Amino acid sequence: MSLNLSGIKNLLAGDQSRALRDNKFSVDMVFWNPAQRRYVSVEDYPAIAISSPVTSIQSQAFEFQNIPLQVPVKRQNTNQLMISFYANEELALYSTFVSLIKTYGGESYSFNSNFNQPTVYNFNNMYNIAIRDNAIFVRLKSDISDTNVNYIGYSEVYPTSVVPMTFNSQSSNQLASFNVLFNYARTITKNLGEI
Repeated sequence: MSLNLSGIKNLLAGDQSRALRDNKFSVDMVFWNPAQRRYVSVEDYPAIAISSPVTSIQSQAFEFQNIPLQVPVKRQNTNQLMISFYANEELALYSTFVSLIKTYGGESYSFNSNFNQPTVYNFNNMYNIAIRDNAIFVRLKSDISDTNVNYIGYSEVYPTSVVPMTFNSQSSNQLASFNVLFNYARTITKNLGEI
């Protein structure tokens, strides 16, 4: 495609490849909860904003295993994803992320347990078992309809921290929100490697 005026107009309004709107998306999430021994999931959740600043080369895991590497290795050891969520009055999503962070980190799930055994020693909470099937899909929506045109998927994803919510009694009618920082192993899109 040429970058003259007609090429830009076709990119923005053409039938084949319209320009991507950054405010037309929703989030699907699936997480294993080791303490409850079941999956918790959310579908088509309207998030405020998503920021995925880091996607690094995944070759460091093979570097010291006598496998010759022909690619440059970036010393970025974390792939991070930040999602801003709306908070509802029952704080269901907020509470879920707080309990997952505690469970993945080894804290006891309930406050009234009589023993101080970290849940990290439970077989179901071993790192690879706990996050192996966790996934987040950012569903990109079409500007013409609400159908899914593409997605960005994050696998082996887990929440690492919840940025504190700010409550303000002087605010007129603003919706409460909170940010969650995730680490993930891999990312994929529907059209991976295609131009």
